[in-house]
Amino acid sequence: MKNLNIILGVLLCLQLVVFLVRPSRTVGQSVQTVELYAGLEAAAVSSIEISSGTEKVTLSRKDKDWVIPESHGYQADTSRVEEILALLPQLARAEVVSTKPDMFASYDLADNSSFTRLRLLDKDGKPKADLMVGKSLVRSSFVRRTGEQKIYRVDAALSGKLMTRPRDFFADTRLPLPESNVRTAMVVEYDGQVMEFRKVGGGEPAPPQFDHMGNPVPIVTPDRWAITAPEGATVDATAVEQFVTGLSNVYFEDVVAAAPTPAHQLANPFVRIRFRTEKEEVQLLIGAPVDPAKPDGPRAMQVAGKPWVYGIDAFSWKRWTKKPGDFITAMPEGPLPVDPAGGGLTAPPADPAGAGPQLNLKVPGMPGGAGVSGPAAVPVPPPSPATP
Repeated sequence: MKNLNIILGVLLCLQLVVFLVRPSRTVGQSVQTVELYAGLEAAAVSSIEISSGTEKVTLSRKDKDWVIPESHGYQADTSRVEEILALLPQLARAEVVSTKPDMFASYDLADNSSFTRLRLLDKDGKPKADLMVGKSLVRSSFVRRTGEQKIYRVDAALSGKLMTRPRDFFADTRLPLPESNVRTAMVVEYDGQVMEFRKVGGGEPAPPQFDHMGNPVPIVTPDRWAITAPEGATVDATAVEQFVTGLSNVYFEDVVAAAPTPAHQLANPFVRIRFRTEKEEVQLLIGAPVDPAKPDGPRAMQVAGKPWVYGIDAFSWKRWTKKPGDFITAMPEGPLPVDPAGGGLTAPPADPAGAGPQLNLKVPGMPGGAGVSGPAAVPVPPPSPATP
């Protein structure tokens, strides 16, 4: 009985403590809310600036589109800009969470914190909003108006949409080159040497596959490519396939200029790649280093005859600086036939049986391997440089 009284006494004390420390309903509901930028509408915003540390991107309205001044006016992805403007109504209600400057760092909103700054300007360049964005939660963010000593919480996850690099807002980062399935040949000019890659097969109907409903899905065989080589030479087919595949889609890292200048060295490029189809030839030009002090860094790049000079990363352009010896691993025995007129190697004689010569596409070190029927790819004289 004595123990029971002790237990009841302890429980009574706990209830009294909870009653004393629990905030009243009135206190719990007295959250101070404000409208950060009253009356701000998306239509009044003509420019958006997003910065963090040394990184900054500006998005400027141009008619119905948006462009990026830091990237020489390259077009921005309108949908990404609209995602930012769609956040404005969510700034209509903000809750004050702190007015103590010594607590600002815990929200990443102290003056020396690594916050993101968002500025919205009108057509005259006057700021309509100037906001410091700190930590974000799942559906909310902590912000601070620049120059004010208050921290607010808004019902919007801002950090995932406020990117600070121009390339994060590019409308497209893939170059306008012919699609790989319509290419018939590619000619690579580098360091005074010319290599030609020709499509020698692929695209034929293959046994169909079936979807989850059991319906047949028609497919075709993958494209097959060969490099120009003397008859009887041994070619590393795997290296050819990897090289051609690496050119299926070409992406750029940055926009260097709106138009080429002599400094980009695109008139006599470092690398020239000709993409040929049955209807056209499109040239990809790789020029001078973007930073002359870094010859192994990004280089200037242009699609001949098109606007914009892009920046291509070193990893990509170095994959294209190949020479015939990277693909032709062994030459045929004996002297090669020479054109008396001095035009280089002659084409192999036609097969008397009419079946066409065979390309030796054996992979070194692998047993077996079969030739590919059809006309052999033969060396071609270097084409005269085209003016981009």
